[in-house]
Amino acid sequence: MTSLRWWFRSVGLVNIVLGILWLPALNAARLELSVPGWDAPIGGTAYRGFLDYTLLFSLDLLVLGAFLVATSFRPRPSRTLAWLAIALSAIRGILDDIYMIAAGYPLGAMLGFIALHATIIITGLFALRAASRDDAGVGRRSTARPLAPTH
Repeated sequence: MTSLRWWFRSVGLVNIVLGILWLPALNAARLELSVPGWDAPIGGTAYRGFLDYTLLFSLDLLVLGAFLVATSFRPRPSRTLAWLAIALSAIRGILDDIYMIAAGYPLGAMLGFIALHATIIITGLFALRAASRDDAGVGRRSTARPLAPTH
């Protein structure tokens, strides 16, 4: 269960860091990196609307990250959350990054995020598999003998 515990913590912290970086106050300074060719006036309606949207995305990442870290203290009953994080990395991560590449966003950055999401998925699957093996081994390793009946 140790690998799943550390996977929850690691992926949780990655989500928290990304969530912080997407906060509008930090994201505004790198807007032109986030959206190459930004052509709306800085400070205008489109600019403010985009930053408002990044707040929503930021809060989503922060909540997921916080839940993953909290879950790391009780990983056994929380495997569904691991599957959720894996599914989000596949759909909101890799599929969205492929869409972004097709839309003309910087290839290097998107490939970096694809690598990050693929790492989360692969390590998550290994951690879940190891946790399942740990659970299966608990029953086999038991050396407890049944108590003899007393009369």
